[in-house]
Amino acid sequence: MKKFYVPFMLIFILFGCSTKTTEPSNTEGLSLENQITNVMSENNLSNKEIIDYDIKDNFIYVIFENRQGDNSYPDLAILKNNNGKLVWEAGPDDRTQSISDAMVFGRDEGSTVTLLLPNQENIKSIKVLGEYAKAVTYVEEVTDDFYMKHMYWIAYTNEEPTHEDIEIIME
Repeated sequence: MKKFYVPFMLIFILFGCSTKTTEPSNTEGLSLENQITNVMSENNLSNKEIIDYDIKDNFIYVIFENRQGDNSYPDLAILKNNNGKLVWEAGPDDRTQSISDAMVFGRDEGSTVTLLLPNQENIKSIKVLGEYAKAVTYVEEVTDDFYMKHMYWIAYTNEEPTHEDIEIIME
């Protein structure tokens, strides 16, 4: 039995004490979502529920649930990848315009983002500057047994749209 014990322990020690380390997936060793949460917290958006995010070029467009009293609605934070570290670019206070049921975040660098929150039913699609917006549906848990389904539309364009540039296509 001792013949098997010594080689087994030797192999265990050699592999268990290996000096080989793996590189973390990012410079801080945090997941992308943890990095996003940290940057948002540093900019007074702590405890916000992230609904979705899109990565385009060096930018991360984070859609989060913004609560104002009993009301909640999707809102936007824009982060930039600066040599592997996320930095703040823009947030809810950086909207360049509001158009009826739309929030527009005009940008000199990166895409202009239009976040549409129409109250109408039976919308088939929405176009912004002739391009289709992406429809996103998410579910909010109000109580343990009651859920609300929400939908918003988001468009990334090279220029800032006006009211005339938004086309709602009904079913």
